[in-house]
Amino acid sequence: MRLGFIAEPRAANSNYRVIFPMRALERLGHDVLWPARMDRDLALSDLMRCDLVHCFRRLDRSRDLKQLAQQGVAISFDNDDDFSAADMTTNPARPGKLEAGGKVRAGNTKLFTEILRLTKVADLTTTPSHVLAEKYRAAQANHVAVIDNHLDGDLAGFGVKAAHRGLLVGWMAGAEHERDLARLPIVDVLARLLDAHPELRLVTVGLRLPLRSERYEFRPKVPFGELLGAIADFDIGIAPLADTPFNHARSSIKLKEYSAVGAAWLASPVGAYRDMGAKEGGQLVGGDGWFDALHGFVSSGFKRRRLSRQALKWGQSQTIDRFASQWEEEFELAIERALQRRAVTPPSPSRAPG
Repeated sequence: MRLGFIAEPRAANSNYRVIFPMRALERLGHDVLWPARMDRDLALSDLMRCDLVHCFRRLDRSRDLKQLAQQGVAISFDNDDDFSAADMTTNPARPGKLEAGGKVRAGNTKLFTEILRLTKVADLTTTPSHVLAEKYRAAQANHVAVIDNHLDGDLAGFGVKAAHRGLLVGWMAGAEHERDLARLPIVDVLARLLDAHPELRLVTVGLRLPLRSERYEFRPKVPFGELLGAIADFDIGIAPLADTPFNHARSSIKLKEYSAVGAAWLASPVGAYRDMGAKEGGQLVGGDGWFDALHGFVSSGFKRRRLSRQALKWGQSQTIDRFASQWEEEFELAIERALQRRAVTPPSPSRAPG
């Protein structure tokens, strides 16, 4: 296959939904066209030469995707967030700041409507979420495949544990988790935990908590390539999620990122987390059980180390090269569907831009 792509360079998940799969498919022998710089798109004339173009959430390129489809190129479209259930958005002018309200909800609803339109143009729609997949199918998308997010074993820091003092509980969280803080008592739990365990330190990456303890450290969001390095000293990783429709569509990638540095984890039984547990190196925690669960992990070195080893083992089994065949098979089937479509409706004469 000759493959091209249109990614969203500002979105870290472009790595999981586009870049990592394309690298893995290239290692399988497929021809992948890469832009000169990752913050730039391939020219439309280059995309016209592909068997399939995979697009991650770039609605600004919908006209180009339709033109490619009209010329017989197979289109694969990917989205991993349920904008139909989102009541917030980030402000590009103020990175890390959220906006909410009626206008935001209306904008997200419009965005999701546009996504649904593209799923009908695409020969394949991919998502890591079964919740989103069902919404796409209900909207009569042409073909929907659920493919999970997977780690790249070559990512800097994979399997590396950073030396550090004391015991460290960490939470890697984007600005959108501010909405979870209002619904979960996690800040109070963490304050109690620090009071109960003088040897304990707490770190958050990306989301600052209203904690005054000298043993609490806030680390700003880092570039994706430095992600594992930023959490390499975590002994315990936490993933608290409020039980909301938006969170139901989340993937399990945060737990895999924790596992990549051998951190035992605790997570809410929400979305993709709900079927995970000791086999994946962690434990699920109900809404009012966070203090007891964290206290148990901190107090039991044996349990924590056992789950840490299991987490790393699981993480090593979740690399993209082990699952690249899922992308390969779905892309090949999409190309077949595009060929059938082209046989029924031959492409109209068109001159691709130079």
